[in-house]
Amino acid sequence: MRVLIAGAGEVGFRVGRDLVYRGHEVTLVDSNPSSVKRAQTLDAQVFKGNAASAKFLMEEASIKDADLFIGVTGKDVVNLVGCSLAKKMGCSTIARLNNPDIIELPSDYDHKQLFGVDAFVSPDELSMHRIWQILSRPALTRLEHFSVGSLRILEIRLNDSSPSVGRPLSNIKLPPHCRIALIAREEGVTIPSEQDILMPRDRILVLLSENSELEELSDSLGIPKEITSERNIKRLMIAGTSRIALNLAKQVHEDPKYEDIEVYVTEPDPILAENASSVLPDGVRVLVGSSTDRHFLREEGIRYEDLFVAATDREDWNVLSCLLAKKEGAKRTVALVYQTELEYVIQDTGIDTLINPKRVTVNAIVNRATSTDKIEGMEELEGGEASVREFLIKKNSKNIGIPIEKLGVPDKTLIAMINRDGEAIFPDEEFILSEGDHVLVFTLKGKLPEVEKFFY
Repeated sequence: MRVLIAGAGEVGFRVGRDLVYRGHEVTLVDSNPSSVKRAQTLDAQVFKGNAASAKFLMEEASIKDADLFIGVTGKDVVNLVGCSLAKKMGCSTIARLNNPDIIELPSDYDHKQLFGVDAFVSPDELSMHRIWQILSRPALTRLEHFSVGSLRILEIRLNDSSPSVGRPLSNIKLPPHCRIALIAREEGVTIPSEQDILMPRDRILVLLSENSELEELSDSLGIPKEITSERNIKRLMIAGTSRIALNLAKQVHEDPKYEDIEVYVTEPDPILAENASSVLPDGVRVLVGSSTDRHFLREEGIRYEDLFVAATDREDWNVLSCLLAKKEGAKRTVALVYQTELEYVIQDTGIDTLINPKRVTVNAIVNRATSTDKIEGMEELEGGEASVREFLIKKNSKNIGIPIEKLGVPDKTLIAMINRDGEAIFPDEEFILSEGDHVLVFTLKGKLPEVEKFFY
């Protein structure tokens, strides 16, 4: 597939890198010299120019030869103009939309026809969706883009007293419909085998289906039941008045399901705080003060907060705010971060959940761009160090009729679940694949080409 990407910043570069990695012909366009220089490290064509210029896209970037146009610059108008032109050239189109308000239209208008965009991807909405999941079961993450819509991942950190520590996975009896799919340690991420031994401070990711018995899982791993139980959040504090922060406060307050939640928004700038008060419902309290000031947090009762979300536009403030909030007694913390490298560095500092709007945007775009009749869904984990892929077993697949233990699955790769006719099956080594099976695979970043080739 020939892909033209407008924008070679953090999102565009990573989308381009992932698509090149999968064997697609990629061209990147950007007007920023430093972004162009970085993009030139990829095995891709790179042009310095204006992605909103029809002449440039047609004469230099050869948009007429592309199968897919992806607009991911930091300017929504540029992304929309590029998509509109690309659609007229016969391309499929995807647009990153930083401010969803820009395309608000009366309900009788067709966005696709008007803007020429097949799919919009909004970092704000993707991040909001992740935060929204945390409100009910904070430790659970729902996996999107897969044929079994009820898949979830439970993240658990083991301590010295966990009864599962020091034991190989083969000696840990998990309840049905559960599987340890990934282990993260200081030295890196690994896909576990039956011989791997769990260690103190391991972060383990457990794959769950809708039928998983969470109470039994708590007993098996020796973790507090409040981690897996549905949490009744009564107080929510949101740091910042960014679009994400204000939308979160408004939506939580207006949702009948969360009518008992007290919502607080903190903002150190009095003018921004006043502006926030004017657009938020009366029931949301806006507090003037800095979330990086521990005295302010104490005065406002941070120790009573069930959930603290740092959603300012500055990731350093978000990280510091969450560390302070956690130290002062907040039960669970969520920080927005915008650099993958920072996300990787601070993932073991005690902040409960890190959400990187750029990373979730890359995941969504790559998933949309590369979903085929064989690869049906994908999601990145641990800052891109590991991946989940869903493969469809076709009629002519070489893997049909062979037990999993004899398939020769690539190293550091786990066939974690099979969706067979809508039933989620957690297979053992004797399980035999059949035509029409949807196979959910966990693997490491460096193994992706080998794994995708294996299932082709």
